Amino acid sequence: MIPNALKWLGIGLITSYVMGSFRTPLTLDSLSVKPFHLYSPDFYPNGSYLELPQGTMRYWKFGNEDGNRVVLVHGITTGSSVYDRLARDLANDGHHVLVYDLWGRGYSQAPPTVYNEALYTSQLAMLLQKVGWDNADIIGVSLGGAIATSFTSFYPEMVNKLVLIAPAGLQTRDDMPLIAKFLALPFVHQFLMNQPYIRPILVHAVEKYSRSTRVVENGLDPETEAIIQKITKIATYQFVNHPGFFRAFIGTAVEYPFTGLSPRYKTVGKLTDLSVLIIWGDQDTTVPFKCHKEAQAFLPNSKLIVYEGRGHDVLITRWRSVNKDIETFLQAS
Repeated sequence: MIPNALKWLGIGLITSYVMGSFRTPLTLDSLSVKPFHLYSPDFYPNGSYLELPQGTMRYWKFGNEDGNRVVLVHGITTGSSVYDRLARDLANDGHHVLVYDLWGRGYSQAPPTVYNEALYTSQLAMLLQKVGWDNADIIGVSLGGAIATSFTSFYPEMVNKLVLIAPAGLQTRDDMPLIAKFLALPFVHQFLMNQPYIRPILVHAVEKYSRSTRVVENGLDPETEAIIQKITKIATYQFVNHPGFFRAFIGTAVEYPFTGLSPRYKTVGKLTDLSVLIIWGDQDTTVPFKCHKEAQAFLPNSKLIVYEGRGHDVLITRWRSVNKDIETFLQAS
């Protein structure tokens, strides 16, 4: 016989799930309701809000308006702050830089929709249409690398050069973290998104996973250490204070094809006049370094730069060298 406590707990969970399933889906707000001093709406120069059918998003367009156009696409958690050094260096070197927050991150709202390839590809396409750019170099890190690849496969005429930093989309199911496998179970993520008391547990799980994937590096210079600390604080603040972050994070973990983008890479690889740069840390376990073999096979004209002993956050921990590698690649004819 089931103890009364367990019986009522089961009834409560079922009731909570059923009631949550019938809630009217609403667009959830962004960090604009509670800005962070380390990551304000003016984190980059010349920021603007853009109204799109899915909601309101934020972007920054700065640098030399007559210079080479470059778009930067960030990953699943940090928001556009991850490009703190790269975006500014590119602007200082004469490029016209466009940085933006993906749906549900930073100062972009989280619409009640499916967080799949179509959502993120269309966000970038609509942004470029709105700002009047018909072509640009595209840079993407992690999830952003997958988005950049998908975008290039659908809009090759709009991409001049492509830079992929530890790009997602080529993992196997075994490569996916335990939390992603758990969220992908039937009904789990729909249930969890309607339970506010689950948020602290998920925050802890995400932060624990994030720490476990970092490569411990000694001897980093004070400026790099300060950058790491700032971006870590921004990410943690967003976990707790962005009203739509968990909808976007959980939705992306479940609905984005992290293991199914081979066709997009193959399509991009057939663009013989497209130059592609791939940057990867050989100790990366978040998007495993072994995926570089498949990426290179699909992108035969690509150039691979490997950072030995570095992990998934090579864009931050080796920002000077990475920025120089990217600038050299963009300037080459």
